[in-house]
Amino acid sequence: MEHLLIYSSVVASILLAYLTLVFVLALIKRDNSIMDIAYGPAFFVCLLGAALVFDTSSELLTVVLLCIGLWSVRLSTRIFKKNYGKPEDARYAAWRTEWSKRGRWYFILRSYSQIYLLQGAIIFLVALPGTVALAAGADYSLGFLTAGLLIFIFGLTYETIADHQLDTFLNRKRAGTETATLMTRGLFHYSRRPNYFGETLVWWGLAIMVLPLPFGYLALIVRWSLPTS
Repeated sequence: MEHLLIYSSVVASILLAYLTLVFVLALIKRDNSIMDIAYGPAFFVCLLGAALVFDTSSELLTVVLLCIGLWSVRLSTRIFKKNYGKPEDARYAAWRTEWSKRGRWYFILRSYSQIYLLQGAIIFLVALPGTVALAAGADYSLGFLTAGLLIFIFGLTYETIADHQLDTFLNRKRAGTETATLMTRGLFHYSRRPNYFGETLVWWGLAIMVLPLPFGYLALIVRWSLPTS
């Protein structure tokens, strides 16, 4: 447990530094929407940073980092394209207006704690498969790694297709060529939120990869307890 706690503390420290940097940039730009873009890469940055600090590598860690890196690039790229050239997201803009009524420092502290530190805590917990892989050294189970990787690939592919289908539908709505109120074709014919289903499978797959390792069950418990990340 002590070994895991040491790695966890470094992951948390790097994550805190990363989120603080994003927060400062958001203050300069007056746009907290950039946290949505920075959310995915936060997982990869804190885990890769810890791996570099401890100069550790393994087959399991390499696979986990590559998976999280691929997932984060897909997510952040999609959100960047969605937000590019647009003002601050309506949610953050409403909070900015409400919190600013109580003064500049209240807005700063409330923004930092609610938007960045709170999400940082969630990121830290969801990223536990990566932290467990860091602490495991060279240990891993080929069977669990393979099973988890297959689930991850299926989940990532599933949510990518679902997002593309939804974006196409919304583009047709904006263009006035779509009359349907709800998206009911493609993967949405089988589920109202297929993208969320795929996202859940992504993190279940990562949790399964590390399940047989010491304290690997913690990643599974967190995955079971938390909503879709």
